Amino acid sequence: MNNSNKSGRNRLIHKYSFTLFFFFMLIILIPSIIVSAVNNPNRSSNNLLIQQQSLLNKQSVTSSSSSLTLGWITGNGETMTQIADYQNLKIVSPALASIDNDDALHVTAEPNTIDSLHKQGKKVWVRLIMKTDTKTSIHKLLTNSTATQAVINKVCEAASKGHWDGVNVDIENVDVRDRNQFSQFIEQMSNRLKQSNTVLSIDLPPDPKAGNQKSPFDHAVLGKYCNYVVFMGYDQHWSTDPTPGPITSLPWLKSTLQEFIQTGIPSKEIILGLPAYTRIWEQDKQGYIVKDPAYSVDYVANLVTQNHRNLSWNSALGEYYITYSANNMYYKIWLPTAISYHAYLNLISKLHLAGSAIWNLDFMNADYWNLIY
Repeated sequence: MNNSNKSGRNRLIHKYSFTLFFFFMLIILIPSIIVSAVNNPNRSSNNLLIQQQSLLNKQSVTSSSSSLTLGWITGNGETMTQIADYQNLKIVSPALASIDNDDALHVTAEPNTIDSLHKQGKKVWVRLIMKTDTKTSIHKLLTNSTATQAVINKVCEAASKGHWDGVNVDIENVDVRDRNQFSQFIEQMSNRLKQSNTVLSIDLPPDPKAGNQKSPFDHAVLGKYCNYVVFMGYDQHWSTDPTPGPITSLPWLKSTLQEFIQTGIPSKEIILGLPAYTRIWEQDKQGYIVKDPAYSVDYVANLVTQNHRNLSWNSALGEYYITYSANNMYYKIWLPTAISYHAYLNLISKLHLAGSAIWNLDFMNADYWNLIY
């Protein structure tokens, strides 16, 4: 073999060796780069969203496309004008019907608002609330048959004339002594709403006493007369809780849902309610909670990354946990991500539920909603 042939062969070997080395390094480095990017707390929220999307592309939510998707709204605010941006949002539930302290109903559902949502392909379940949601005010209403009948009449008339698709009853602080009266209130409203084919749903919290007379809610009766029951899968740790903790977590959500299903409500009628918020728990040196404000999950994710806080993934809970100290105070945050929400939503198919709901859209912008839905 002459020198020119040897030189050519050496160049060829060198070329292929370099190519093999290049691909070898890519195989080694790319996974490390991905892991570093996902776990790097110094990334901006937008980058975190992109990373979440990359991971979500490798996963799937097994709930059916026919599952209901509901978003609550506190009123006629800015969120209402942006509803078209929320993909796969099927039902909007704004608080447009309120019972005041004199047991009178006030309806603020403008026909144009309802028509606009209908044109966007959304169903509207107007939310019925108490202006003062306390056991005392609810007891006052339920023990006044004239007042309750007047409320029912006005709700049903407004639903029929305003072309509401449904009514979502969000009255939570019922006293156990008013258990039967509340069931009668729901039964009467159900019978009236059926005349106009209006859906009736009710929001119920997790209740360890459900299924017996010690619970303020008779689940078997409410399940019979409501088309859907929204399970409020949040406040595992609430605002007045002496112990900080997550708003919801995967094991708690699954176990409380399973208990809920055993109380007489068919699983196919249950909508899984999820929080769009978390809390920043602030404790003093003695461990007492000084304050625990609620913020949107997206806002907290931004806050954590901008302040270079370390994120620790808790695989048991299915979310991040952050703890740090500043100004002689201690802070704790449990932060779900889009990955967490996908794990929550997979409970729909596993437990044969009707769908899901988010409390509320004022806490979750369209970008984040679209990421998880």
